[in-house]
Amino acid sequence: MSGKKIIIHRRQELEQIENYPHVNSKTGQTLYQKELTTEPETGMMIEMIRYPKGCMIPPHTHHCGHGIYVLKGTLATSEGSFGPGDYIWFDEGTVMTHGAGEEEDVDILFITNKKLDMVYL
Repeated sequence: MSGKKIIIHRRQELEQIENYPHVNSKTGQTLYQKELTTEPETGMMIEMIRYPKGCMIPPHTHHCGHGIYVLKGTLATSEGSFGPGDYIWFDEGTVMTHGAGEEEDVDILFITNKKLDMVYL
């Protein structure tokens, strides 16, 4: 044993993302997010998030950069729409909106480069 940490999340667990509800503090809308890993030293984090159709996070910024990889559905953002397999990176301090359009839910991987915070505008 090397003492190194290995984290495994099985598909069956991730398919049950509805078991991890999160109410957005600004909109009161419920989305679903499952933390996959966090690096204690840097705060880097990876989460799986499901935005139900019509769930949009209003204009905000972060004190970290973050990337979004679309797994399923169409991600609506202030920079356009993105489908499965697309990836978008927002630098620290970028003003943005993102979520799901009115047609369908969207599942994403959400990756930060350090501890996440939310600053609503």
